[in-house]
Amino acid sequence: MNTSFEFHNIEIWGTVISIQTPKGVSKIDFAAACERAEDFYHDIDQKFSTFKPNSEVSRLRSNALSISDASAEVKLVWNKCLELRELTQRAFDPWAVSDGFDPSGFVKGWAAQESLRFFTELGINHIQINAGGDVVVRGGVDEKTPWHIGIRHPDQAAEIAKVFELFDGAVASSGTYERGAHIIDPRVGVPAVGARAATVVGPDAGIADALATALVVDGRDSVNWMGAEEFRNYIFWAVDKRGDNAWSYKRP
Repeated sequence: MNTSFEFHNIEIWGTVISIQTPKGVSKIDFAAACERAEDFYHDIDQKFSTFKPNSEVSRLRSNALSISDASAEVKLVWNKCLELRELTQRAFDPWAVSDGFDPSGFVKGWAAQESLRFFTELGINHIQINAGGDVVVRGGVDEKTPWHIGIRHPDQAAEIAKVFELFDGAVASSGTYERGAHIIDPRVGVPAVGARAATVVGPDAGIADALATALVVDGRDSVNWMGAEEFRNYIFWAVDKRGDNAWSYKRP
């Protein structure tokens, strides 16, 4: 089926957020929803950036702000990160970084998820938001056609290694193939050696974002925590650190 789309790109957070919906929706409504989403992303950047000295997260990191005095959104993210740190047995730990709390591995997916409401509130029910690799979708391309989310091969940027088909949900990927060994095992403070590529699919993009990072850290050892009841609706897919073996897991 050939479907054409309306597109809107937003440059923020050092990446590009790409928003698309099948043509046929009101262009005025789509533009209005994109504008509201962009304002929201900028607000999130002002609160959570580790590069802006006056952001709430920067002030938390410098002890100029206590979490009890933070905004409701920052408190929500802080508490969710605490929960995910415990559930992943510290494979995901935003506090185990230099200079303190850095929730970047959760916030991008969470913000993309939260911004869906600006579209559904205007009756745009078929939508894909790709926030630098963290993808959230609603409604399929249409009622019968799922969104197809391709996952790049960790060694060949032009090749697709895996495709997920979703009507509603989120896909988040992490790995060492683009930025090198930038993911640190928070328990030992050295580059992660669990997997070189990881993707998590599930209902919540913030959680999927954090779990993809944790999956790179622990690789096959993630079996120690991925069976948690809280992750029942998530699919884990990873490529081993060495070789070209891929594996997946979903709790039965």
